[in-house]
Amino acid sequence: MLLRNPFSGAFGLEIGDLSIKLIQLSSSPFYERQYFKIKELRFTSLPPGLIAGGEIQQPELVRKKLLYLLGKEGGIFKPVNSSWVVANLPEPKTFLKLIDVESSDNVLTSVDVAYQAKKHLPFELEDTYLDWQVITPTDNTKKKQVLIGAIPKVVADSYTYLLESVGLNPIALEVESAALARSMITADKDYSGQARAILDLGGTRSSLIIYDNNSIQFSTTLNFSGELVTAAIAQELKIEHSRAEELKIKNGLKYDSHNPKYLTAVSGIAENLINELKITLLFYKEHFNNTNAVSRITLCGGMAAWENIDNFISRQLKIAAHPGHPWKNLRNKKLYDFDPNKSLPLACAIGLALKAIQNPLQNSNYQKL
Repeated sequence: MLLRNPFSGAFGLEIGDLSIKLIQLSSSPFYERQYFKIKELRFTSLPPGLIAGGEIQQPELVRKKLLYLLGKEGGIFKPVNSSWVVANLPEPKTFLKLIDVESSDNVLTSVDVAYQAKKHLPFELEDTYLDWQVITPTDNTKKKQVLIGAIPKVVADSYTYLLESVGLNPIALEVESAALARSMITADKDYSGQARAILDLGGTRSSLIIYDNNSIQFSTTLNFSGELVTAAIAQELKIEHSRAEELKIKNGLKYDSHNPKYLTAVSGIAENLINELKITLLFYKEHFNNTNAVSRITLCGGMAAWENIDNFISRQLKIAAHPGHPWKNLRNKKLYDFDPNKSLPLACAIGLALKAIQNPLQNSNYQKL
């Protein structure tokens, strides 16, 4: 077992449809209580169309943006002092679920996991990279709970190639749900008897992650995003996209006396989100074993700070919903004053950075099948 991180300077890198975010952390001095500090925090925007739905459409242009962010091709950034990286895999292209796997002689093998995973995967096993981690054994010692994560090989390979083409060494590629849970679920806290939901409301896509029995149970993509809201405003009010974006930021989910149709436009999108959340929560209750009721919904992502969205969700679902604190597991009190509007969109990148500064290979059972 490795007691120290062998990948010096490893950092987290989140590649999204509209931006790339980089966070590198440093540890506190050995003689102090452990906490983490921000060593590097940088991001760059991506024009629409370079990456769409998690698929890299124009790799060379994305590559140039990444070189700029790494300080390798002009610009304002100094070169990052490490090539080791923990990066995300796009949520819409990944599959994450907790399953039961039976094993012979109490020894769990990749063959056992693959056999059971095949029954759940939405894509062909031979075209898939599969990652798995044993969570806890059930009452039957031969049956174990295993969290599986999967992604089509063609998607994962495109991200690996992109990273390697700019001189980076990917030590882990992680599904976004796992990174979000690492930053948004309080570390070392026992959540026995209660379930939590992480609602990631992003600029181009959103997802809901169910965390129960001290583990991620599953995640699902939702048809809600900041871009959808902006487009709805622009269509209803018959205004330019840029003006619609301004109104969205200014008004939130509230009535605008100067634009009476504004609330109609945004309410429709918000109500669709509520319906999807209700369906997902009911699905979890009816199709998973030993479930607990979701007692809190923690919001993150760029739209999590959209005014009144948390109150609207709380009222409609009768479940407490509040923006979370993505920095809390750094155990650095100075970061609690960080602007929520700037920190909530960083939740995934923070989770990746936490994995990078700790042991990135811990609990890894990455299988190329």
